[in-house]
Amino acid sequence: MKSNAKTSSLAAKVTPIATGKQTPRRMRRAAEILAAAREVFLDKGFERASVSEIASRVGVVEGLVYSYFPTKRDLLNEVLRGMYEPLIQEIADSFSRIQGLRSRLRYLVWRHLRVYVEEPSLSRIVLHEVRTSPEYFKSVLHDLHVNYTSFLLRTVRDAVDEGELPPDTDAEMVRSMVYGGIEHRMWSLLFGRGTIDVEATADHYTAMLLHGMLAPSQAGTEPVSVAQEALSRGDIERRLARLERIVAAAPSPSTTPALTPTLTAAPRSVAGRRRKDAP
Repeated sequence: MKSNAKTSSLAAKVTPIATGKQTPRRMRRAAEILAAAREVFLDKGFERASVSEIASRVGVVEGLVYSYFPTKRDLLNEVLRGMYEPLIQEIADSFSRIQGLRSRLRYLVWRHLRVYVEEPSLSRIVLHEVRTSPEYFKSVLHDLHVNYTSFLLRTVRDAVDEGELPPDTDAEMVRSMVYGGIEHRMWSLLFGRGTIDVEATADHYTAMLLHGMLAPSQAGTEPVSVAQEALSRGDIERRLARLERIVAAAPSPSTTPALTPTLTAAPRSVAGRRRKDAP
């Protein structure tokens, strides 16, 4: 059984799913079960974990665990809720003190990278065994994830309102780029392949995102529509046709008057007359 010091700190963060009177003893027991479940999930993943092993680590019968959490999936959801809710609160507290697109974006990228570094096993379970479940989009974890990523949406929309980003910036797409891109970047790390410099990666990733969002309007390279591209091609073709007509109308070199002999003969005639008139 886990120590009272550890389980008492967890008891304030968890709520048993089973209905009934929420006594201090019941809350402590729920915290003990969740602490054991977390250890088993981290050791074995969700699919290979068993409720019987969780019960054994707590020192209770398996049926008691089910009286608190009806399914193994409910147990996992509560374990992950214990990770998400403090994280969301931490971000909310910090976010309220940060102003400006670059600073906010950099903070959110940096904090998300740290999740993978600090909780690699839980992150691996979320990506590999939770998000792939058909039940995910109806679960409390999906709602928590939406809340977690809402700070990025707010960052982009506030930047649009304040003129830091173009008005047609797609906040949903930016959110997918940020979290999807980081997920792909950190995938190998979750399976023990390589390391990462969180500070440097946060700087580089933020710069890349800002360049992608700001460069078109600042550099004058707005995306060209199909219609605009067609007009450009038509304008080029018209200009080429006009040049061809000008070239065709110009006289050929064979019909051009030969001015050179006349120009060169005149000075010789003048010079001859000068010699005759000389005394």
